[in-house]
Amino acid sequence: MNDLGSPYKWSEAAYVTDWLLSFALRLEYEDNISEKYAEHCAQEQKQNGNSTPQFVHANPLDNLDFASDDFKKGTEQLAEYLRVPLHPNHLITLKAICKLIQTRYSADGRENTLTGKQTKLAKVAPMKLNDLNLGFASGDKVLDKAMKVMRLLYINDLRQLQTAINSTIVKVQSVTANPKTDTTLGAVGRGKV
Repeated sequence: MNDLGSPYKWSEAAYVTDWLLSFALRLEYEDNISEKYAEHCAQEQKQNGNSTPQFVHANPLDNLDFASDDFKKGTEQLAEYLRVPLHPNHLITLKAICKLIQTRYSADGRENTLTGKQTKLAKVAPMKLNDLNLGFASGDKVLDKAMKVMRLLYINDLRQLQTAINSTIVKVQSVTANPKTDTTLGAVGRGKV
């Protein structure tokens, strides 16, 4: 642990385990990226005859200029079409549009709209922000309220991540937990000796 530069002591087993796993993943990621990048550079040099590698973005969204006037105008037009209120910051308006599309225009949302089904959510009593325990106090009421809102948003993000992880696990289990057997490859019981 000392050689790796761990900030934790052996007595903090949970922290040490988490840190070691994160460290190992980072090293593995760096190794894979450097190999893929070197392979890509070699291919580019062979094709172009250039000594300098050229990186090609696989995602077309990487080339967008989010601060351009055309992008801002397009965001405003989309917000007007979807009836999303405009915010002075066009990127916040874009986040609201994304949220609307994810909830209303996803496959599940379209199915519910077509069949007239309403997603039934458990009825939960509204929670007052003042009743939420932040766990610490800064002494500034406005800052404390802002931190409570940030904490709730963070918990919501974690819930969405956990839902995605659970969905992935179910999909992987459906592939691996029910193997199909080819009976022509083997015999059951004793074979002839």
